[in-house]
Amino acid sequence: MADEVTFSLLSSNGGRVSSVLSALVAEQLWDPTDLRQTLDFYAWNAYGSDTMDVSQNAVPGSFTAATSEIVGTNVANSAYTTSRFQLQVARYLRKYQLSDLFGVSGGPIDLSTVVKALQDGVALTMTDLLTALFTSVANSVGSTGVDLTVDNIYSAAFQLNSSNAMSTADAPYTAVIHSAQMNDFRSSLRAETGAMQWAPATSEMLATKGPGYQGSWNGIQFYQAERVQSANAGADRCGCMYAKGAFAYTLAPVGSMQGHIPQQNIILDAGALVVESSRDADNGLTSAVANLYPGIVEAEDLRACAIITDA
Repeated sequence: MADEVTFSLLSSNGGRVSSVLSALVAEQLWDPTDLRQTLDFYAWNAYGSDTMDVSQNAVPGSFTAATSEIVGTNVANSAYTTSRFQLQVARYLRKYQLSDLFGVSGGPIDLSTVVKALQDGVALTMTDLLTALFTSVANSVGSTGVDLTVDNIYSAAFQLNSSNAMSTADAPYTAVIHSAQMNDFRSSLRAETGAMQWAPATSEMLATKGPGYQGSWNGIQFYQAERVQSANAGADRCGCMYAKGAFAYTLAPVGSMQGHIPQQNIILDAGALVVESSRDADNGLTSAVANLYPGIVEAEDLRACAIITDA
């Protein structure tokens, strides 16, 4: 036989190509952990400044026994001492530049895919900003070069309790640790006995608490985040356990910027995130630029305890 129509023959003379793109796009491994629900949110309402003061009420005091039935003038005034913390917003941005040939050639990776990636970057940015604060927490547990254990978790909870940072059914303690720390904690749990059992995340929990939630133990909700920062020259990771009120954040609404942005340039207006286009006609390039104005702060140091262990 001769002149058969074969794939190998057509591949060599232009009738077939070695591969084509699937219409479906598979996702690569990445950590989408979003920790905003564990923080206190304050709506941005500053006027004329990039910084907003948040007042903290005075601590209540116990009453003083009266010295007589008719008190008269022997009652001293009590100081009503408030405090505050500040949330300062700043610009965070990410930019992708797409060539005209990118658009002309088509394919499953298009502008909408790029914009979706920019939207997903909001959670990553907030997680980065939060975990960067863990290293500045005054109290800490753990030893450098030593794996995280159940005892470390107990120590962090004891520290918070000693500081009067209470855990409640509605607002339990939150522990945010690196995957290596999470593995070490689970390994340590294997040697534990008794009534306190690990409760792994269910599909319902993941739906409400989001990706990154691992489960609960002893009334503490555990999150795993790859973005937990290193410590001690890279020998360790600095996770954190904290009570409600330890950290606070805000997101300035970018809708207030729209007077500065031509309407035809706006690709996406998602409240706290705006994606706009910028055209370079000479080079056949269109940029998709995303802007975000977050602010995050350690609101009350004693409500948090760093967990620094080997990783």
